[in-house]
Amino acid sequence: MSRKQKYAAASLAALAAILLAGPVLFSQSAAEKAPKALTPERIKELQAADKDILGNLELAKKDDPSYEAVAGIMPGMKKPREVIGVRYHPHDIGVAPDGTLELSDDYDAKGAPTSFFEVGTPAVRFGSAPAGCFKSLLQGYLPIVTARFDHDGVEYRQTVFGYSEGLSPDKDLWAFVELEAKNPGAQPVQTAVRIRFAPEMPVNAPKTWDLKLATGSSQKIHLRIPFAIKTQKYGEVAEAEYDAAIKSVFAFWVKELNAGLKLDVPEPRINEAARAWLAYAALDVDKINGVLEPHDGAGFYEEIFGYSAALLPHALDLWGRPDAARQILDSLLTFQKPDGLFTMNFGTPDPGTLLGSIWEHYRLTGDLTWLRGVAPKMIKMADWIIKKRKESMILTGGKKSVTFGLIKFSPYCDFQTPSYDYFGDTYCAMGLEKTALALQAAGMKDEAGRIGGEAAAYRKDILASMDAAAIDRWGMKVLPLEPETHRVLKSTNYRAGGYYGLIAGCMLESEFLPADNTRAGWVMRFMEEKGGLRLGMAEFDGGVDHAYTYGYWLDCLKLDRVKPAILGLYGSLAYGMSRETYSGVEVTHLFTGANEPTLPHLYSCSQQLRLLRMMLVREDGADLRIGQAIPRPWLEAGKRIDVRNAPTVFGPVSFKIDSHIDRKEIAVDLKAPIRETPKSIILRVRHPNGEAIKSVTVDGKPIASFKDDTVTLASPRGMLKILVEY
Repeated sequence: MSRKQKYAAASLAALAAILLAGPVLFSQSAAEKAPKALTPERIKELQAADKDILGNLELAKKDDPSYEAVAGIMPGMKKPREVIGVRYHPHDIGVAPDGTLELSDDYDAKGAPTSFFEVGTPAVRFGSAPAGCFKSLLQGYLPIVTARFDHDGVEYRQTVFGYSEGLSPDKDLWAFVELEAKNPGAQPVQTAVRIRFAPEMPVNAPKTWDLKLATGSSQKIHLRIPFAIKTQKYGEVAEAEYDAAIKSVFAFWVKELNAGLKLDVPEPRINEAARAWLAYAALDVDKINGVLEPHDGAGFYEEIFGYSAALLPHALDLWGRPDAARQILDSLLTFQKPDGLFTMNFGTPDPGTLLGSIWEHYRLTGDLTWLRGVAPKMIKMADWIIKKRKESMILTGGKKSVTFGLIKFSPYCDFQTPSYDYFGDTYCAMGLEKTALALQAAGMKDEAGRIGGEAAAYRKDILASMDAAAIDRWGMKVLPLEPETHRVLKSTNYRAGGYYGLIAGCMLESEFLPADNTRAGWVMRFMEEKGGLRLGMAEFDGGVDHAYTYGYWLDCLKLDRVKPAILGLYGSLAYGMSRETYSGVEVTHLFTGANEPTLPHLYSCSQQLRLLRMMLVREDGADLRIGQAIPRPWLEAGKRIDVRNAPTVFGPVSFKIDSHIDRKEIAVDLKAPIRETPKSIILRVRHPNGEAIKSVTVDGKPIASFKDDTVTLASPRGMLKILVEY
């Protein structure tokens, strides 16, 4: 059973339960101006539609997509789940939708232990329906989770965080818990609070506190609960001990999550979400036998999935965490096999993805000593790719087959039967190309030339295969992702949703095909016109799997189609994660708010971080683009965007944009990178009302290199003060 099948829920039953008077959706027809109710019939219409009706409506608006507009279309996630713990600890504590603590590495397993409160008389479970509980993160982003539950006139607030001695990943993990009961009413009340464990266990018996609350007063209970609940005892702790623990945890995470790239934009949820994604990613990485293992989840997917694990270091590098990125790259290399292969529970894309992230780490850090140290392992990995693809270099009747020069291996974690697939081949070919560049930088010219030659031949074979494999369907060119079997296309009845869209997005993400390449165009058009997108995100199982859309969004940015990327960001925030705690999920059933329990999901964290960074700062060959996809409302009068120490291949860049459009100007302070001077910095200043630039001065001197909303700064150096006038 595939990992998605393990958690996939049947959406039809959920659809039948939707009330007719649900949230409203705008009609497909431009002539229909009244909103339609989200009826089961309307849902079927939207799911069966070839085009992304809802997404296209947002993109057709004059204004950019906004969080408020996108989030208002359908219900948010019904079952948010967070984790708390200590960075790199091999265990994590889940916080279930109702605030229950999950004390297991597999919370879905039979008999997995949990801890929860019951409140009131008669007792009800904290966070239970119909009211449920409202969860938030301390300061909006720290992995300290507060859940509020109101019952019988009493406000209950549960705050939990993970702790170990010295915050060490090698020490026992504990959950520190505060339960506060507050009486906001005009009369005194009496209530009870009980801590319980399931399944019941002799070593940890329930305990009850009887509380008498005067008007406006509150009482607090403080507990220390072990992750190893079956063998270790929980206990009540003094408030001073709790306060000391939360103070140390608070200080650690504030420092950790505010290091590196510093982001301050006018939309608080963006600032909070980026830091929260970094926190969840750190908790999804487990230190085991001295090795850092990026697991795709915490309490689920407790394995390394090579492809997604190898993408995390790139996200960390982009956000100014080179030490963490290097440690994870070094750890992943310990799993390389004697024949050079790196693969972990995924398949063909694994070695190419890891090679690419190694090269990108060098480009972003300039750490030549480290690069030279890992170069022998890169060569061995590259040689495995070269050797493996030679197995298919067989002529039949003197002719090359459609799979000539491709690799037959396990293509994808959910499809382990060996097959030829372009997702894996494009990543492996890209890996060879970047290995050649790395070896050239390391001074290993002969090996660079050899592997570079192999990469060029591999590229030629893949492109020839794609051209031969493309079929005419639905009045367009369609690229089968598995050229020999068409397995993925057959699984979707030759539509672009389901696994096709997920894998296609990953193939585009490899950047093997330039965004303006005809073959990339085939894939993007197919996704857009045959059910591959829903609200700008990759369709899956009647809902979306947002993180797999990154390659499509990246190509949209390269084609300067910025609105789909903005829609992707806000769609992810509204439906790809919990709205208040930013915990990313794999698979959301859009029309019901139902979500799989696969959160926080490491791959989602990486992709969300990469998308946001590319919208703000993106390398484009010898050029550096700044502000390309900044949403227009961020530049309304009086607003500021502040990005500091953003790593780029040219060195760190910082910029501050202050909007004074009430007096028809926007001021930009730019600190250009100094490790290498870009050919140009292309600064996009997206006026809130779409107005074109009339004049630009740099350090008080007028320049003419601007057009529409874009300023081009040739060979920029040092600190620059730019004034854009309208």
